[in-house]
Amino acid sequence: MASPAWRVKPPIEAANTGIWIGPNSQSQRDGIWIGELAELVSGRIPQVWLSTAKEQVISIVGKRGSGKSYTLGVIAEGIALQSDAAHVARRTRPRAALLFDPLDVYWTTRFGVAPSANAEVNHHFEIAEAANLSGLQFNVEAWIPGVNSRRATDPGWFQTLTISVPRLGLEEWELLLGCNTMTDPMGQALAESVRLTGSSGYTLRGRQISAAADFDLDDLQTSIDSTEITSNYHPETLRALKQRLNSLDGTGLFSAIGTSIVDLLAPGRLTVILLARLPQSTRAAIVAVITRMLVEHRSRVAFAEKRIALDPTINEDEKSELLNVVSHGIPRSVVALDEAQIFLAPNVTGPVREVFVRLVKEGRNIGLSAVLATQQPSAIDQRILSQVETFIAHQLVTEADIRAVRDNLKSNLPTSIAFGNRDLEISELLRELCSGQCFVSAADMNTNVRRSIVMSIRPRATVHGGIEL
Repeated sequence: MASPAWRVKPPIEAANTGIWIGPNSQSQRDGIWIGELAELVSGRIPQVWLSTAKEQVISIVGKRGSGKSYTLGVIAEGIALQSDAAHVARRTRPRAALLFDPLDVYWTTRFGVAPSANAEVNHHFEIAEAANLSGLQFNVEAWIPGVNSRRATDPGWFQTLTISVPRLGLEEWELLLGCNTMTDPMGQALAESVRLTGSSGYTLRGRQISAAADFDLDDLQTSIDSTEITSNYHPETLRALKQRLNSLDGTGLFSAIGTSIVDLLAPGRLTVILLARLPQSTRAAIVAVITRMLVEHRSRVAFAEKRIALDPTINEDEKSELLNVVSHGIPRSVVALDEAQIFLAPNVTGPVREVFVRLVKEGRNIGLSAVLATQQPSAIDQRILSQVETFIAHQLVTEADIRAVRDNLKSNLPTSIAFGNRDLEISELLRELCSGQCFVSAADMNTNVRRSIVMSIRPRATVHGGIEL
C-alpha cells in the first residue's frame, strides 16, 4: 500500500481494532478489510473495515484507471471468501452477491493470487503475499447470458443464463425490440401478443388456443398469426415484429422458464453476470428483469422472516410453512452494478433506473444492499445518489463529478488537508489522489470524530481481470 502522506485535521483516533465504517460499525462483528488509513498518524497505521452487519447503499466513484473497479473487487472478495481468514472478512451471517459486469472483468475473482510466469500477474501476487493475502479460496460463479453468447475460449465452469419470457415487462420489451408499446404499431402488436399468449388466449385458424403461464418466443410468434392480431395490424408490421422476435430467439437467451433467481444466489457466493458481449439494450433488459425478480423474491422471504420473529399468533403449521419459504428462498444479498452511469442516468429511458430506485429505497427493509460503481457520479439519478450511505471516491477530475460527491457526503469534511507543503481544498484533494487511494465519507463510523478520511485500498487477494497484459 502507498505510504501515508496526507496531513488531515482533526486527527483520527482509532481503536486497536481499526476504523470501521458503515451501518452498525460499533459492533465490529461482520465486516470486510478494505484498506488502511492514508493519513499521517502517531503510532500504528489503522486498518479500515467496511461493516456488513446491516443492509446499506455504497457508491464507489472515480475516473477510469483510478482504482474504482479494483475497490469493487476487494468488496466482492470479502463476500465470496471461502477460507477461514478473519483478517480479511468476518461473517456471522454470510450474504450472497450478484454483480452485473459490463466489462467482463470480475470472473477472475474466482482465482486467488498465485505465482505466475506473467510479470504483471506475478507482481500482484508478491504484493498480496506481503499483505498476508495469498493462498485464499473464493466461491465465485460466472453466468453467460444466452447459449449463443458462449465462445470456444470460455472456461467450462461458466454457466448459461436464460431469461423467462413471461417475466419480461413491457419496458423490457421496448428495450429489446426498439419500439414503443403505447404508440408504435409494432409495439402495440407485441403487447397484444403477450396479453393473448399469457392471459386470455386467442383464435388461430378457427381453433381456440388457451393462455399459458409459461410461454416462449415461438409461442409469441404463433399468436401473431391469430385472428385477434391479424385483423387489426398491417401484414408488414407483423412481419417486421416476427423478424425481431426471431432475431431475439437466435441469441439463446430467452426461454419459457428461465434461470431461477434461487439458482443464481447462495450465501457466501459471488455471482457474476457477464454482460460485455451483449448490446446495451439487452444488457439493460437483463439487469432490470433480474433485479426486479430479486427484489420481489426477497420481499416475500423477508415478510416470512418477520412473521416468524414478530408474530405471536402463528400456529405450528403456519410456522412450518413460513420456515419452508425462508429455507428455500434467497438469503440477504448484495447487488453490485459496475459502470452504473450507463444504466442509471436521469436521461436514460427504460426500467433499470426505476427498479434501482426501488432497490435503494426499500432494500434495507427486505435484506438487500447495493454497491454502485461509476466513473461519473454526476450522471447518476439523484434519487439513487441521495440514498448512498458510504461514498468511496477515487480520483475525479471534472467539477460536476466532484460537486456530486461533495453534495452527497455523509460525514463532516476535514478542517484542513495538506500534502507536502501545500494546503488543499477538497476539490484539489479529489483531483490529486493517487491510484488506489480514495476519500471516504460514511454516515456511521467508530472513530472519535466522524469525518471523511483518506485511505489506501488493500491489495487484491484474487486475480484482477482488469489488468493490462
